[in-house]
Amino acid sequence: MMRSPRGVGGGCYRGAGGQDQHVDLIPGIPDDVAVDCLARVPHASHRAMRGVCRGWRSAASTPAFASARAQADANEDLVYLMQFGNPSAAADDAEPKGDDGPANTPAYGVAVYNVTTGEWRRDRGAPPVVPVFAQCAAVGTRLAVLGGWDPRTFEPVADVHVLDAATGRWRRGAPMRSARSFFACAEAGGKIYVAGGHDKHKNALKTAEAYDPRADAWDPLPDMSEERDECDGMATVAGDRFLAVSGYRTARQGGFERDAEWFDPAARAWRRLERVRAPPSAAHVVVKGRVWCIEGNAVMEWMGTRRGWREVGPYPPGLKAGTARAVCVGGGEKVVVTGALDGEGGGGRHALWVFDVKTKSWTVVRPPSEFAGFVFSVASVRI
Repeated sequence: MMRSPRGVGGGCYRGAGGQDQHVDLIPGIPDDVAVDCLARVPHASHRAMRGVCRGWRSAASTPAFASARAQADANEDLVYLMQFGNPSAAADDAEPKGDDGPANTPAYGVAVYNVTTGEWRRDRGAPPVVPVFAQCAAVGTRLAVLGGWDPRTFEPVADVHVLDAATGRWRRGAPMRSARSFFACAEAGGKIYVAGGHDKHKNALKTAEAYDPRADAWDPLPDMSEERDECDGMATVAGDRFLAVSGYRTARQGGFERDAEWFDPAARAWRRLERVRAPPSAAHVVVKGRVWCIEGNAVMEWMGTRRGWREVGPYPPGLKAGTARAVCVGGGEKVVVTGALDGEGGGGRHALWVFDVKTKSWTVVRPPSEFAGFVFSVASVRI
């Protein structure tokens, strides 16, 4: 009988005389081949797969399992959407729904779009009450849902919930040091940064902090040079530095600035960037180290202070201006944009647009009506 190779977890049981005896992951098949088989199971079935036995649960948690999925070209790109429910549109559908149908659609919660398979679902393990306007960001397979408003008092909260997308398990994370909403939020260098936003008195903030989801700990950062309410967050070119774009001060409600600040982790200091902001309603995203914005008549790329913006692709067809949120998936192979459908045919519904970076072409994805509500924040995870 072949033993498990290093990094692959087989099963064991306590045999006669108290000796541990090996059990094949799949009877009669070497464990490395069994892991290759398990790696091809669709992500939607991973929870059931892990529940079959301890051996399968252990094997699915190893680096060898992740490597096998990548080698088998079985990886799946998941986009997590912090989304308002759309019960009125769902009620128009005559087709009956299952457990994930409109009867269970929350006022604000976590929806999942599988870019690889085209499937939509609710994350049924998510907290039953998610703070309104909570934001999300991901480090590896860990997704953090942060801040937002208490749905009863409408005051900002410091709540943090963390999902391990590989296992489907949620846990309560260490709270932010400051309650905030409408803040910049993004992953950079393996940490999730938050900066700016506003407090319960609607005062714009310039405080910032960084979260390590593995250690479940927050690092208080120096203040930014300016208050920045409703600012955008993203990683910088190398992917290891956090950028807070635009926002406005308390005294200038709605007066969005056209500059940005990025955090230098080595110097533990903020640096300013001038004239970065595209139109105030633009959606920003970093694609292969470049800052892109989706607004106006095209997809634009920031070339630096001297060269400004250049066009890199067409505007998403049918996207209503000023409603977009964007996230990069597949290591920069695609960009997913969510926003409202323009024109009379939109009916207030939202859709997704998937941009192929290589071909510079868009695919419009019209979700089932219970997933057609407004999306406030998006993040992507590769499984």
